[in-house]
Amino acid sequence: MSPAVQIALAVTLVVVLLLLLVLRRDRPRDLVVPDRPAGDGQVEVLRLARAGRTVEAVRVLRRQTGLPLLDAKRVVDALEAGGSWSPGGPVPGRGVDDAVRAEAARLLHRGRKIQAIKVVREHTHMSLADAKRYVEGL
Repeated sequence: MSPAVQIALAVTLVVVLLLLLVLRRDRPRDLVVPDRPAGDGQVEVLRLARAGRTVEAVRVLRRQTGLPLLDAKRVVDALEAGGSWSPGGPVPGRGVDDAVRAEAARLLHRGRKIQAIKVVREHTHMSLADAKRYVEGL
């Protein structure tokens, strides 16, 4: 085989390898079929979080609990860091006791919407958007 043919083959091989590397880099990292969800949703979220599959863990957690995106992301971040989470925490719109509801309604009807939102946030740990929606729904 002549040296020119050997050089041409070597160059072709290098080009093909570079193309394969570039094409492989553009593909998603996780090309395997995802694992089937476990029967217990909390176990599934924990497994996904500890495996570094943050987006999937957040998606599963939000589907199961109805948490807002930011809250679900914070929970998953805590799980990834080795922490724990109990689903008994405050869920927006739930757990507002009658006294807080009455105070927020009183403030709202007096035209003090911002103060009503503050009262709801202080007592329920809702996000600003959730507290605003809650007060506007009174």
